[in-house]
Amino acid sequence: MPSTPPDELIRRAASLQRHLEQLALDAALITQNVDLFYFAGSMQSGVLVVPARGRAAYGVRRVLERARSESALDQVLPLPSFRGLAALVRDAVGGPVRRVGVELDVLPVQVRDRLAAALPDVELVDVSAAIRTVRTVKSPYELDKMRAAAVLAEAMLHAAVGALREGMTELELSGVVEAAARRGGHQGVVRARGWNQEVYYGHLLAGPSGAVESAPDTPLAGEGPSAAVPFGAGHRRIAAGDPVILDYTGVLDGYICDQTRTLVIGALPEPLAAAHDAAVAVLGTVADAIRPGVTPASLYRLAVERAGGLGYAAAFMGAGPLRARYVGHGVGLELDEWPVLAEGFTEPLVPGVVLAIEPKMVFPGVGAVGIEDQFAVTSDGAERITRPAQRVFAVKR
Repeated sequence: MPSTPPDELIRRAASLQRHLEQLALDAALITQNVDLFYFAGSMQSGVLVVPARGRAAYGVRRVLERARSESALDQVLPLPSFRGLAALVRDAVGGPVRRVGVELDVLPVQVRDRLAAALPDVELVDVSAAIRTVRTVKSPYELDKMRAAAVLAEAMLHAAVGALREGMTELELSGVVEAAARRGGHQGVVRARGWNQEVYYGHLLAGPSGAVESAPDTPLAGEGPSAAVPFGAGHRRIAAGDPVILDYTGVLDGYICDQTRTLVIGALPEPLAAAHDAAVAVLGTVADAIRPGVTPASLYRLAVERAGGLGYAAAFMGAGPLRARYVGHGVGLELDEWPVLAEGFTEPLVPGVVLAIEPKMVFPGVGAVGIEDQFAVTSDGAERITRPAQRVFAVKR
């Protein structure tokens, strides 16, 4: 049975084709795994040709039988090597081919060169911005997938609350949560598009770990298990009163729900409890402002202003010069989709855009508190997809 309904694939190809027309491209060549899944419904190795007009053709290097069972496209063809690519593209376009789009934001130079060699006299143009723009707007089908992932994310939170005990390490607690996630169907892979932006299930950080900076451009990083994985859960033991940040993703059928809650054994110290209340207030301010026509940049400025007005300008989204310069991001099949709630993102929101809003307060040497909820833009506001109460989850000592 196909993974994705045929009408979904038709809609997605048509959206991309409108961009191809505007860019004067004859076709787009899709090779990155997530883009293949989005436009073809399969990740089997190959090249998907989306012509500016007409039907898409999926040339599969391996495994053809699986691709034909997974994809609802009616043209799933063998492509034993790139030597057959020119004919595949020419047949899909239905005429001469002069300019084609490729995903230059993620395509290795070696693969780009192989495509160029297989398509002599064809200009290769970056089409990644068009692809990311198309993927920004989610259909009702995709939103239902995210709602299912949100149920899983809520179950992961409850697993953490049920297992949290004084003296256990971050890694021990993360193992309990991740086991519950897998039992619930979590696919075990969380995909991100950015260069070197590796993602596991997410971050589980206790006490001072929540304020440890590292390579990822995020408000939280943590110590990690070693220098080989310098982020996420590590060996720190959890003490009563420590803020425990659970910034984990539920992922089903490719679709992500990004959720953060703060946990504690006993109660948070009053300064941290007040900072958590401020983070919830920032989240509410941004969520209330989401609607079609509003720009991501304006939402970011609103969050910064609200955090500063509450007295947390120095702690908002990190501390010091390495603080994160955003307050949210798009989510879908990848964790770092467009738009980003940051300066420079000025394209107005439209219904179907999905945003993870994640105000966090970071205090070096002490830890971090915060919250993250996922929202879908509607015709007159926003739907909250994440499900848990917007509060600290306390466990008795």
